[in-house]
Amino acid sequence: MWSLTDLNSKIAANLREHEQLLVEDHAHSGLDAMREIDLHPIAIKGLADSETTVLRESCLPSPKLELPGKNARERVDFVLLPDQKKSLFDPVDAHKELLRASGTLFESFASLAEPKESECDPREAMWIEMKCVPQIRYVDGIPTPNSKYELEMINGPSEDVIKLASDPLICHGAVLMVVFNEHAQAGPHDIAMSVRAMIDRDLPVGLPEIEQFPIQDRAGNAWCTLGMIPVRM
Repeated sequence: MWSLTDLNSKIAANLREHEQLLVEDHAHSGLDAMREIDLHPIAIKGLADSETTVLRESCLPSPKLELPGKNARERVDFVLLPDQKKSLFDPVDAHKELLRASGTLFESFASLAEPKESECDPREAMWIEMKCVPQIRYVDGIPTPNSKYELEMINGPSEDVIKLASDPLICHGAVLMVVFNEHAQAGPHDIAMSVRAMIDRDLPVGLPEIEQFPIQDRAGNAWCTLGMIPVRM
């Protein structure tokens, strides 16, 4: 149903296009200086079409707490919905609706709660977490070697894999790593090492899809590499 190769290619094209615009505008900083959350809308630009809807910051379908409020629930960066679905079915909201209807004339209808025709079952959606790791990090606008680079290459993606793989209602998931390095060979190598470390931890990941492109070297980062890592459910 979902091609991680195609998704990774489209996201890479979006980031590459934005980097080119920054170069043409003679911007003093590039993609590598942007906050991860600010890269989100750029990354998913154009992914939505007549068949696919893209949601941002959607709650996990299976919360750890019993019927928590939305602010207490963990979220996932991007959720892609197939087959012209426009919204995501939320089992927690459906359960709350059932409880509200309990003991009323509408109880029998609430107990039949299931996705509407326009809603996507969480098991059919693609859930993607994004992690941005620069080798040279900007701190208060000043480029500085990232002393936590190795930890961020492993710990952040590992936590996201665990989060996605632990939810029984997520059947399609991936972690997107966006890495900025000085040399072209560094990104693919470091992403591969990150995946190897996760496999050594017995985390359910597959081989990553890789895309990369050069960026203007303003402070030491000259390449952007994307690694779309499938999570095996």
